Amino acid sequence: MEIKTKRAVRILAVFLILMVLFTILSRAAASVLVAQVQAGKPGRGKLSYTCSGEGSVVPVQENLVFLWPGQQVEWAADVGSTVKSGDCLVQFRMEYLQQAIEGKQAELTQLELQAQQQQVSARGNARVPSAERAQQALADARRKLQDARQKEADAQAAYDQFQTAYPQQQSGEQFAGEAPSGLLAPGGQPAEAGASMSGGQAAAAESASGIAGNIQEPVEDENAAVQNPGSSRQPELENALREAHANVEAAQQSVIQAQNEYNFALKEDAAQDANEANAVQSAQLGVQALNVQVDTARKALELLLSYQDAGGKICAKQDCIVLESGIQAGTFTTGAEVLVTGSGGWRLRGRVSEQDREKLKSGVEAEVRLGAGRKKTVRIESTGVERGSNAGGSGENPNAPQQLLYCWYAALPENTRADSGDSFEWTVKANSEKEYEQLIPLSALREEMGGAYCLIISEEETMLGVVQTAKRIPVAVLEKDSENAAVESTLKDTDRVIVLSEKYVQEGDRVRIKP
Repeated sequence: MEIKTKRAVRILAVFLILMVLFTILSRAAASVLVAQVQAGKPGRGKLSYTCSGEGSVVPVQENLVFLWPGQQVEWAADVGSTVKSGDCLVQFRMEYLQQAIEGKQAELTQLELQAQQQQVSARGNARVPSAERAQQALADARRKLQDARQKEADAQAAYDQFQTAYPQQQSGEQFAGEAPSGLLAPGGQPAEAGASMSGGQAAAAESASGIAGNIQEPVEDENAAVQNPGSSRQPELENALREAHANVEAAQQSVIQAQNEYNFALKEDAAQDANEANAVQSAQLGVQALNVQVDTARKALELLLSYQDAGGKICAKQDCIVLESGIQAGTFTTGAEVLVTGSGGWRLRGRVSEQDREKLKSGVEAEVRLGAGRKKTVRIESTGVERGSNAGGSGENPNAPQQLLYCWYAALPENTRADSGDSFEWTVKANSEKEYEQLIPLSALREEMGGAYCLIISEEETMLGVVQTAKRIPVAVLEKDSENAAVESTLKDTDRVIVLSEKYVQEGDRVRIKP
């Protein structure tokens, strides 16, 4: 019995020893296979920024001096030269200026003469309307028609009187029974034989009788005339009446023609008046245009005379230093050339990268080092944007393409000697204005195409004890600095975020916290 008991004890002891050995071996294997990590907790706080860059010493105030257009440069101050107030910055060639003045004076005189000539044209041309002559011709034609009608009436009255006095002549004659075709009474009706005549007709008959009496025909047979006194006068009266009718018709045609010519003359005068009005208006507009040119030329002449009064010089209004020039002697100016001067002392201008420009605000302190000197602390007074290739200093290429440059400005430290264009280095450390709810180290932040996330340690109870694994938590990145990232997520204050690991860890991997 004792032997069996001893054997069982031995077996149990061996089993326990093996279990201890296997446990030690499993722990050793786990220490090799399971990643050891360092963990931290998300916290509340502000981000800390560190920005650095370069800059240059610039004048407190920069002035743009535009050169006079259309002049020839004789001399210009060099870049970097100091100019006292009232001293010359640019000298133009006086001989060329005098020629320009004389040419502008001649141009002004010519324009004034053209304006006077145009004013004469604007008065219009004097003329007699064509309708006046046509109206006079119409009045004459109407008067002739009236005379022709009066003569026709006289001839008709004489013929009617003859028919009344010698009715026996109607039979067998051309005018038997009625007046011949076309021989009408003054009223326009055929003249009837034997009709009674009024006093006016009698007078007309007497007049016609006198007219007929003036017509002399050879007397063929005196005895026949005595026997028939009306036989010799009838042809005379008929011819006179026909001639009177023909004269009336001709006079009527003349009146119609004169009336047409008068109507056409009215239209022609109206068109001529319209053309004359347009010509006068055009001439008046020409006068106004020339007056504008005269005013422009006069102002240009006055400007040139002011250049002459200034001696052909552009002088400095205050003590300054020439920062940019690019003007060469002998060149002719277009008005686009600019001379840049600086005045008012010196200040620091630091160049800022685009990603750092939102982080620098007025009032932030910066450490600067000019050349080989010691670091000094300055306070940023303002920030701004400048356009130009040479915003960093006059030593840069002035022909380089212009670009936007973000800058900050600060006063030059006391007891610091500097010249325009001296370079310096700067560093700024500042905290974000906003305080964030969750900050995690940048080493804990993982970013991929699907978004950003971090891993936390998740614990689970098993038969072998507590097992620690990595669990993925999505985050939204708000801002970063050189060390931390501000995020929005479902992280809790008690969560342990994996910050570092000995090897690559992904979601679901077993991990253990490095002691």
